[in-house]
Amino acid sequence: MPELLAQGHVRGPAAPHIVDAVQDELSRVWEQALVISLSDRMPFELAVVEVVTNAVRHAKPAIDEVELDLEVEVHRDLLLARLFELGAQPADIPESAGTMPSPDSEMGRGLALARQLLTTITCERRDDANVWTLTRSADGKA
Repeated sequence: MPELLAQGHVRGPAAPHIVDAVQDELSRVWEQALVISLSDRMPFELAVVEVVTNAVRHAKPAIDEVELDLEVEVHRDLLLARLFELGAQPADIPESAGTMPSPDSEMGRGLALARQLLTTITCERRDDANVWTLTRSADGKA
């Protein structure tokens, strides 16, 4: 894998305030990886925030509460995020999640938007967690 330019980490309850913490951490990460262009940073950040927000709204606890653990890696040619929904029930992703809903719909855009902004997005079950892996190929030029 290419040289690691920056990395970030946020962990906390699946509650609305974690979205702000994720945005703050991504701002810090971008300060360490200035060679990544805005045209790569902005779509990646928007996709990460959408997936985190989706987890806050939709992850259901298996027992107590869901905790989110986000890891971010920035390489010259690859942006990578892994979101662990710890203690969550298996994700129930509707088949329509990859397509934009009708313009008058009030929900259902988050995952569809993330799919459009990323190179890959996957969700798999590992032990007691749903693990989202998000990647975006980057041009490596500011």
